[in-house]
Amino acid sequence: MNLRTALAASLIAATTLPLAGMAEAAPLGRAEVTKLFPGQFEAQVKGYRVNFTGSRGGSITGVAYGQQDTGRWFMKGSALCVSFDKWTKGEAKCGRISQQGGWYVAKGNDGDVLKFRRTDLAQN
Repeated sequence: MNLRTALAASLIAATTLPLAGMAEAAPLGRAEVTKLFPGQFEAQVKGYRVNFTGSRGGSITGVAYGQQDTGRWFMKGSALCVSFDKWTKGEAKCGRISQQGGWYVAKGNDGDVLKFRRTDLAQN
């Protein structure tokens, strides 16, 4: 599996994010999630490091191992939805986010975990 395929699969799997079974922390509410943006973040997905920037207006840009993609983020109820032009082929992936030890964490039904944390100073 090449990097692009692995990264796309990881982002797709990790962004289908119901948090059933994660008793450590309650999912964040809509207002808490939207306060994360604008911001710059580091994510860990299946051993890959992805850096991404999200604007307050809903655009998102990701960079991983020299590959870049753009897309958008939006809220659907209390779930954060993300779609990337190439990595998710424009398909929105949504899920609930919890906070654990300085990381924002989401766990997919298949057990894959997406972790991300802010890499810039909060500008809220």
